Amino acid sequence: MPASPVHPRLADYRARFGHRLASLRLGRDLTQEQLAEASGFDRKTINRIENGRHSPSLDRVFVLADALQVEPFELFRPADDEV
Repeated sequence: MPASPVHPRLADYRARFGHRLASLRLGRDLTQEQLAEASGFDRKTINRIENGRHSPSLDRVFVLADALQVEPFELFRPADDEV
């Protein structure tokens, strides 16, 4: 069964979240594999989140923030190039 389409606004939020996640990850010189290991995610899942194709649960957002050593709200801030 194909997945239901995501509302365009939600797709935009997912893309922004993913862009911010990638920016924070790269700012810490981490690969997707290293972030996956630190957070308990699969590398493919990190890739899907960064590309806006997957939306992590709130609990998993907290886990990602811990793995990146940032406060969870940092994952929702605009990336530097979006300000």
